[in-house]
Amino acid sequence: MSIEAILAAIPKMDPTRRATVRANAEAKLSHPSAGGDARRVIDALDAQIELEAGVLSEHVSGLPVAERVIEAFTHQSMSETERRIIQVLLDNPGLSSEGLSQKLGWGAQSWHMHFGEMCKKREARLWPADNAVVRNAAFFSGILAEWSEVGGWNMKPDVAEALSALGLKAKGPGPR
Repeated sequence: MSIEAILAAIPKMDPTRRATVRANAEAKLSHPSAGGDARRVIDALDAQIELEAGVLSEHVSGLPVAERVIEAFTHQSMSETERRIIQVLLDNPGLSSEGLSQKLGWGAQSWHMHFGEMCKKREARLWPADNAVVRNAAFFSGILAEWSEVGGWNMKPDVAEALSALGLKAKGPGPR
C-alpha cells in the first residue's frame, strides 16, 4: 500500500488497525529510506486523534451531566468489576475507600484505584478531572463521585440519576 493510500485510509481505520499502522511506522522511523514516510504516517495518526478528540469534546460539552454519563457508559460498556464498584458506592454512601474495598472483599484502597481508572477511561466523554487536593495529579474518582473527610464517598446526584437510567440503583440502607 502506498504512503498516500495509508494516509487517506487513516480516518476510516478502527483503533486496532491504527495501532498496527502506528507500530509499523514507529519500527520504520530509524530506516533511512522509510523514516520520512513513517514520520508522515505518525503525524497523520496524531492529527486524526486530535481532530476526533475536538469533535468529541464539542459534542459532549453541550450535553447535561446525566446524558454525558449515559453516553460514556453506553459507548464503553461497564465491565462486571466496574458495575460492582459503582453498585457498592450506591449501596454504601458515606464510606471511605477502605470501607468500600472491604464491602467488595478487597484490601486497602482497591476500590478507589478501580473507580479512578474507570473514570479515567471515560474522561473524554465525561469532563476533565480536577486536580487532587493532596497531590499534584488528576483526581479521576472525583469525576463521578465526591469525597469529604466527614461524609466519605458519595455519588454525585446527576451521576446517580444517569446510573439509575442505566439500571444501577441504590439497594442499600441509604445515606449515613
